[in-house]
Amino acid sequence: MWDAQVAPRKLKEQFPNAVINTSSFRGEETAVVKQEAILPICQFLAEDPALSFDFLTDICGVDYPDREKRFEVVYHLYSMGRNTRLRIKTAVGEGEALSTVESVWKAATWLEREAYDMLGITFEGHSDLRRILTWDGYKGHPLRKDFPIKGEDFDRYEVPAVPPDAFSTMPEEFVGERQMTLNMGPQHPATHGVLRLVLKLDGEVIRDAIPYMGHLHRGVEKLAEGMTYTQAITLTDRLDYTAGICNNLSYILTVEKLLEVEVPRRAQYIRVMMAELQRIAAHLLWLGTHALDMGAMTVLFYCFREREQVIDILEHITGARLTPSFLRIGGLAADLPDGIEAKIQAFLDDFPSRIKEYETLLTKNIIWLRRTKDVGVITPQEAIKWGLTGPVIRGSGIKWDIRKAFPYSGYDEFAFEIPIGENGDVYDRYLVRLEEMRQSARIVRQAVKKLPKGRIRARDPWVIPPTKEQVGKEIHALIRHFKLMSEGVSPPPGEVYCSIENPKGELGWYLVSDGSTRPYRYRIHTPSFVNLAALPEMIKGHLVADVVAVIGSIDIVLGEIDR
Repeated sequence: MWDAQVAPRKLKEQFPNAVINTSSFRGEETAVVKQEAILPICQFLAEDPALSFDFLTDICGVDYPDREKRFEVVYHLYSMGRNTRLRIKTAVGEGEALSTVESVWKAATWLEREAYDMLGITFEGHSDLRRILTWDGYKGHPLRKDFPIKGEDFDRYEVPAVPPDAFSTMPEEFVGERQMTLNMGPQHPATHGVLRLVLKLDGEVIRDAIPYMGHLHRGVEKLAEGMTYTQAITLTDRLDYTAGICNNLSYILTVEKLLEVEVPRRAQYIRVMMAELQRIAAHLLWLGTHALDMGAMTVLFYCFREREQVIDILEHITGARLTPSFLRIGGLAADLPDGIEAKIQAFLDDFPSRIKEYETLLTKNIIWLRRTKDVGVITPQEAIKWGLTGPVIRGSGIKWDIRKAFPYSGYDEFAFEIPIGENGDVYDRYLVRLEEMRQSARIVRQAVKKLPKGRIRARDPWVIPPTKEQVGKEIHALIRHFKLMSEGVSPPPGEVYCSIENPKGELGWYLVSDGSTRPYRYRIHTPSFVNLAALPEMIKGHLVADVVAVIGSIDIVLGEIDR
């Protein structure tokens, strides 16, 4: 069993003058280090064979306007070999620069750009430090505490009529008579939202690509920091709007970790059942639209036939089809309705034959094979360096699944397999998701069969409101209900990170509590944002038509990328 204290101890030994302090909270290890030592410390953590923090999960900033060094930059690291996490923090002042860690993890490229855009933190040596979710010329940094939550006077902002040349700094070898720049999106249907890709072409061959995001940026993290922990649940549905239940679950688990709330087993099983049904629905939507992008229209009708059944089941349970907001801190909004188990069982009995139909249409189809095999290849080593998660990294042959690595909601009580690919191409990512649907159905079947009796909410008067019956009879219950509904819960000061296996990859929240009823920092780690960063590497040397196949195989949602 790996000792989580090993990494902090080794850091202190190796950098005695650079490590300011270390701490543990809710089972998480944090090391605060000096600003000037961040690069050598990150290199040591990644390269030391005894530690091997080879995977960068996230980089974000926290604004403390009253501190001498205003910003705290937070690095969430993971070791694939040790299956352990570590948080590194360092303080940086207004106008000061922090060394980039791009040379250690490629995933830092976009994450550092986001910290620069949202908070104005500068990273020295970064290869392309410019805004990523707002546009060039935007005034201010939205996640600073002194930036108004309603925004500034946007009449004085103007988006350039002609987009800036994204390739003005490209090497000379990319410039020639045969080179041309092509805008793909943001209205292109195959970019799955409002993604804009600027492609540099040599004839039909892609030499480079630059993605532009932010057309759907709504400032979700900023909005949530002005809400109570309970009110912020509704914002989670609007991220990956194909998997609302999964979004609810990731955020709720993080708040429960902060509060140390123990959820009843029945509620945990229902959460697992609903999350896996939601995964099936999300993968069906992915498969139908992915095939449609490449001209296979029949698959869309087949997939939506089964997806409608799943959505009907979720609607029967939650009352909503797209944005359920059904989970609650400490449990669920309601128990399962009568007769729903039979409806779920009927779907599970029919679903295996439906997956065979999809395979009959695609798996050995010669056109499908030529469009997907050896296209968009990402090696296991590159997948780790880019911090990819979900079916994308599993398609490259890496068994990385949060449900197995850090079991939550009782996933360790269910039997299921983690499908992986061999070549890391579009075809492998297709096969991985097909098998994931089978495994999800397997989990749901177990959950229905073993569903425990009992409560669906924790018994914690500081978190869970009293029942309506109690409110109607007892004055103290009425007062407690009013307090919880009007003010919300108040977690102790501290910080936690918690994540789940969303249909698209690792979806996690980093919450910083100052002891009040509102999160001081509400940071969302979304898989689509991180996975998309590797797109230019995956499409270089391919044709324009292959861009459609690769984007579909990543399975992005712009609501989650832009937030």
